[in-house]
Parts: sequence; structure tokens; C-alpha cells
Amino acid sequence: MSLLLLAGCGSSSSSSTRGTVDTSGSGTGTTGGNPTGGPPGNPIVGGGGLTGSIDKVAWTASVGGTVSAVVGSSRTLSIAFTSSDGNAISGFGISNSLGTLPAGWSGPISFTCALVSTGSGCVLNLTYTPTAVQSGSLTLDYVFVDNATLPSTGGTLTIPYSSTAHDNIVAAATPTGQVTSIVGDNQMVNVNFTTDDGNAATALTLTSDLTALPTGWSSAATGLECAIVSTGSGCQLALKFAPSAAGSGTLTLNYGYTDDSGAVKSGAVNIPYSATAQGDVVAAASPAGQINAIEKTGGQEVSVTFTTDDGKPAAGFYVMSDLTAMSPGWTSASKSFSCGSVSTGNGCELHLTYAPAALTSGTVTLNYAYDDASGAAKTGSLNLPYAATTNDNVAGTASPSGQINAVVGQGAQAVSVTFTTDDARTATALQLTSSLTALPPGWSSTDAAFACSSVTTGNACQLPLMYVPTAAGSGTLTLAYAYKNNAGVARTGSVNIAYRATTNDNIVGTPNPSPPLAVAVAGSKAVNITFTTDDGNPASNLSVTSDLSALTGGWSSAAASFACANVSTGTGCNLGLTYAPTAAATSTLSITYKYNDDSGTPKTGSVNIPYRATTNDTIVGTPSPSPLAVAVASSTPVTITFATDDGNVANNLSVTSDLGALTGGWSSAAGSFACVNVSTGTGCTLGLTYAPTAAAASTLTLTYSYDDDSGTPKTGFVSIPYTAM
Repeated sequence: MSLLLLAGCGSSSSSSTRGTVDTSGSGTGTTGGNPTGGPPGNPIVGGGGLTGSIDKVAWTASVGGTVSAVVGSSRTLSIAFTSSDGNAISGFGISNSLGTLPAGWSGPISFTCALVSTGSGCVLNLTYTPTAVQSGSLTLDYVFVDNATLPSTGGTLTIPYSSTAHDNIVAAATPTGQVTSIVGDNQMVNVNFTTDDGNAATALTLTSDLTALPTGWSSAATGLECAIVSTGSGCQLALKFAPSAAGSGTLTLNYGYTDDSGAVKSGAVNIPYSATAQGDVVAAASPAGQINAIEKTGGQEVSVTFTTDDGKPAAGFYVMSDLTAMSPGWTSASKSFSCGSVSTGNGCELHLTYAPAALTSGTVTLNYAYDDASGAAKTGSLNLPYAATTNDNVAGTASPSGQINAVVGQGAQAVSVTFTTDDARTATALQLTSSLTALPPGWSSTDAAFACSSVTTGNACQLPLMYVPTAAGSGTLTLAYAYKNNAGVARTGSVNIAYRATTNDNIVGTPNPSPPLAVAVAGSKAVNITFTTDDGNPASNLSVTSDLSALTGGWSSAAASFACANVSTGTGCNLGLTYAPTAAATSTLSITYKYNDDSGTPKTGSVNIPYRATTNDTIVGTPSPSPLAVAVASSTPVTITFATDDGNVANNLSVTSDLGALTGGWSSAAGSFACVNVSTGTGCTLGLTYAPTAAAASTLTLTYSYDDDSGTPKTGFVSIPYTAM
């Protein structure tokens, strides 16, 4: 296999899935060892022995453990390559693993670094954009020439990945790649936490102990908690790396959080570090953290300041990245950028602008080169994560909509106010600024205060209210609230709810006798309908709108029309009717009316009287077989079928004879027998057995009770003559 001994340092790449998972997120690649068949020394030109150290390439992934991303979003993975002993390694390149990337992964066509040592000079950026829930492992192979000029062709790294249905909190450290500082100096490091889809996650807590960091590391904070994490730089951790002795390693910070579905998750960020003898050029962006800008609205100015971490001057600095072909929305004030000397201050500052035209997110990588204070050529890189946002608004919607009406003393009206954004993207930190303990009379809430960490669509952010007026009145309930929109801009809003409390009564008609009404054919029954208000307050101008002169089905009224000027309580407004059926029937009489309630509002109503014309029917029991003749010592089953004599329904049939004490060879499997409804057919059948033991001749009589179709209690009996031979 040929070595990639190429000048310059390209951008990132990725490759196929294979190998075993290394969940540490860092390691040192395996090597092919010394070539055989010749003396040690330079394997290309031969010669007189080793002139440097036999070292290896070490790698550190920015994500600790599994790289997770929500379906439909993008996540940047940075892999920093450094030498295992800090000495220079040359000819580094990703080799045969560039041809096949796992689904969802993307990167550049090739990746090489002319020099690998310490710092951020060789950082590979990959993008994971899953389109479906999946998991796997990303494997990259690489080659290099070590410090002793021995070629190595067996470097391999493997990183597990998975996609999720709900968002993840990702952490990005600045500076990018390996954090370096000379012994006795210090380097400030910032870790910014955001979500991979811009939606809000909650309750982030750093689970690593900030008081027990590796030697040289410290933080002014004893811990980190963020109630809400979405986009921007609202959740950051500041660290300091101040080594007192030479050394290197990886700082891993673990954290836990709750995603936008309410599921508890965890994550980790890896920060490789090294104490060096010579200073490096480091880059710092302002604003720090994720760069946010509102879609199609102005832009966000970004300044990148380059300094040395030891204050000593570096020379020949220039940005290698093409500033004329940056990510969509990004522009530079100059087509190229260089500085003759870099040390402290803001003498070497690059000005960029982020003005997105679409809702996108990603990472801009700036690669640069320079000569350090000793004259050694070095490279570095800076990652600028970014996201386009919308300048959205939160609206409150009351349900029921329109004016909320309630009658004094007549129960309660539940009202809910649902807060959503007008573009379905996430706003955060909504808080009701109106006092829920000082609402207008009649209004209350089960919440003493109200807040939502995030607001999007649906009813996840909903305020419960109750309107229970104790006196007539009207007004408007105004609820004010504050929030941060998707662009992180603080905004306010309000929702207005019109309400009215009245004795907005209703007239109800009450029939007497109470329905349902049952009257036998050829009989008659007087029915009175008394009209009153449901709250005792007066209503007016009641008028029956049904035609009382054209009632049907046996109904009639002495008056052709009916009206009452005033209605309240008592029997002062009473309509008399008569029901005199001429044939069996079942139906409902509906009397409609109109009136003005106590607020003067026109209303209508109706009173319904279910009725039934009955025939005072009879239940008849029919035995089979009958009469009965049975030989002694044998048995015969007998059934009695109960049915009405007119096919109309009778009710509550019950055999009153004791079926458990039958004599003369008669018996029943049941101790009692009853049917709720009886009409036609065989639905109500009693089973008996006649098994005589001696010759006899007699009659079995069973008695029963029931209610006929008019509800009148009745009794009956059935007789079965029998002979035993």
C-alpha cells in the first residue's frame, strides 16, 4: 500500500462500517512496524539508522461514546489527530476507507495532513445526517510516517453511531481539536451545549465532578445546570488548562438531560489536551458558542481573533480555507486572510458574516497555517457551529373560543389557554407575567404560577382556568406573558378573553304526570305542562309555537294557542293537554316554544313527552305437550312458553309457584323462573320434567305474576293435565 505523503492538510472525510466498537472515543492506531530486508533507517532513501522517535498517531473524537443524532437533523463529529509523543509525524492520510460511507454520513473526498504533532493542525470533520432510525459503527483507516521516518499502514479507528426519534444535546469545545498550552501558561476553553435539531431539551446537568478534573484543569464553577437547552450560547461551561508539567491526555465531561419527548438521556464530550514546549496559534470567535442568525433577516457579524497561547510571536500566518466558497449564508470581508505576525491582542482578526436565506444548520471550519516562535511550520483549525432561526411569535388561544358565558350559581365554565408558536419552531422560557392569584371576580386557576420551558405545537403548554361567577357582570380577562423566540429574542404577548356572567336563565316545561306516559286504548289521561325558569329569575313572552289545534296520535288541547307574559316559579304558566288513544302506539309528543330570557335574549325550547297507548294485554303460558300421558319409570320433558295475547310487550314475569317443591314426579332444573320482557316467540320458556314413579292422574298448575303493557300488575296460571300409566 502506498503512503499518502502529501503537502497541506485537507478537510474531513468518513468511511465504511467495520471492525469493533471503541466506546472511549480515542486511541492510538496500530502500525505495520519496520520494513524487512534492510537496515533500519529511512525506508525511502535507506541510510544510517534511526534519527527520531518511533511514535504513533493518536486520535480523539469530540463525542464520548456513541454519536447520536435525531432523524432529520445534522451533527458534526470532529476527530483530532495528534502524535503520541508530541514529535512531528508526516505523510498522514485517510487511506482505503473513503470509498463507502455509512448511510447518513458525509465528508470531503480526501483527507491528508502533511504534519501531525500537537494542537488542532489535523482535525477531521464529519457530518452525520440520518434519515431513519439506525445504528452502526464508522471505521476509518489511515497511514503515516512516524518521527523516525518509518512508514505505518495499519492505523484504524472505529466510532459507534445511532440515530434517534427525539433530539439530543451535543457539546462543542472551543478551541477545536487538541487543547495546547506551554508549561506555566494557560489556555481558556469554552464548552457550548445545544440540541441537534434546535428544539428544546431540559434539565441538563453535568455529572462529571469539576473539583476532580485532570491535573492542570480547573473551572470557576463547581457544577453546571441548564434548565433549557436549544440553540445559541445560553448554556456554556468555562474551563482553564494551565499545565505545570509536560503531559497529554483527554478530558471527558459527562452530562445528563431530558429530551423533547421527556426521555432521560446522557452524553459525553472529549477534549484532548497537551502541554507543549512551543506555543500554538489559537482562534477564538465572538460571539462564542453556536452562531445564530434569523432567516432572511439581516445577519450576524462574527469576528475570529488569532493569538498565540504563550504570547510569543508566530509568523507567516494565513487562512488556508477558501473564504470565497464558505457554507451557504457565510461571507468574508476579504477573499483571503493573512497576518505577518501573531501574538497577543486583536491585531490578527478575521471578520465574517452569517446571513442565512434558509433554515439550515452546520459547522464552518477554518484551517490555517503559520510558523511558531521556533520557526517550525504548524497548522490549526477552528470550528464554528451555526444555526438559522426564525423570528417567530408565541400566541395564546383560549378554548372555548369567543366570549365566555356563565350563569351565576349554575356550575362552572372550564377554560384552557394553549400557547403555541406561529411557525411550529421552538420558543423557550415562556412565563405568565400576570398574577394568577389576582384574577377578576369569578376567575381562578389551579396553578399559582405558570411557565413552560419550551413552546412549539400541540397542547403541551396549556394553562387551566375556571370561571365561576357569583354575580352578574362582564369584562375582559387579559393574561400577559414573556418568552424567548426561536432566534433567542426576548418578547412579550398577551391573550384577551371576553366574559359575561348573567342569570341568563332558561324556561323549562315539566309534564305532569311525569313521562313516560302509558294509557290504555279507549281510555284518557289529562296532562299538564308547567313552565318555569331554571333559576327562579323571570323570563318573558313565552309562546307555544306548536299548533295545538292539530295535535295527532290521540293528543288534544282545549286551547288552540298558549302564551304567558311572564314566567318564573310556581304554576302560574300551565298548559293543559289530554291523551286519549284509539289504537296501540308508541311515540313522543314534542311541544316547542319561544321566549326571552332574563337578559332579553330570544331563545327557544321544547318539552318532550314519551307516550304509549296500551291494550292491557295478558301473558299466556302454553305447555307442550299437553295433556300428558307418561309410562311409570320413564320421563318426558315439558316446556311452557310465555307470550302476550296481542304481541305487545309485558314486563316482569315471575313464576310464583315454588319450582323447587314440585310433586307427583314433576321437577325443574331451576328453583325459580323470571323474564324481564315478554311479547312473542320462544324467548321466555320454562323447562320441566315429568318422571312418574307410580300410576296417577292429575293436573299441574303453575301461577305467575307480571305487569301488562300499561304497567298494571296482573297474575295468571297455566294448567297441565297428566296421567302416569
